[in-house]
Amino acid sequence: MMRAAAALVAASVASLLAQAPQSGLRFDVTSVRPNTSGAQGGSSKAEPGRYVGINVTVRRVMGLAFLPVQEFVGGPDWINTDHFDIEGKAEGTPDREQMREMLRSLLADRFTLVVHRETRQMPAYALVVARAGSLGPELRRVEPCNTRPTPGQGPRARCGGFAIGMGTMRGDGITMTQLAGELASATEGRHVVDRTGLEGSFDLTLTWNTDSLRPDATPAGNAPSIFVAIQEQLGLRLEPITAPIEVIVIDRVERPTAN
Repeated sequence: MMRAAAALVAASVASLLAQAPQSGLRFDVTSVRPNTSGAQGGSSKAEPGRYVGINVTVRRVMGLAFLPVQEFVGGPDWINTDHFDIEGKAEGTPDREQMREMLRSLLADRFTLVVHRETRQMPAYALVVARAGSLGPELRRVEPCNTRPTPGQGPRARCGGFAIGMGTMRGDGITMTQLAGELASATEGRHVVDRTGLEGSFDLTLTWNTDSLRPDATPAGNAPSIFVAIQEQLGLRLEPITAPIEVIVIDRVERPTAN
């Protein structure tokens, strides 16, 4: 009888453990502070053992944390408007996927973020090469971040990340998948799928008119629309498509408590 009771207790404990959420990787130290500078743009960079986001929105951090998924549904308006300075540090040299898992844990711990995934048919853009065998003047192949520090100097400041302002984007050692993710914010939030077939790392500079977000828009001033800029400056093109898109549905998110 006692053996049966013990077995029942053991089975119950095992069942509870199986249902308990698994602890993901976490940064050893995190810092989240409101950024009230009012400055435009910001920077978001993950490197081995460290994430630094300056003047970033929660939506932008999610864009890095959930790569390659870049479509987010739900959530309050402030995740697109409130800006933060966010830093996470970890020992060792975790790889990119481990860093993304740490970012997801940071969002869950500090912003109470709860999400689930769905697949939906949605309007999107395909990022493709405009002319085979030719890159634009502002898109340059470079060595991967972990292989190209200059002797006697430290690694490049934003290697593997972006610096973004109003109508400007600079990428340093980024992939085409990363570029597609960042372009979503410049195309009224429409998902961008990387279909360039371009492997490896790139530096890029992109300048466009933020008042012209439609392919047929005529921009004011000297800067071209985002669609023209991508083709003229990067040698790429955005093509409208409808595609099954994996989306992150935001079930819960809250403003963070003070450090």
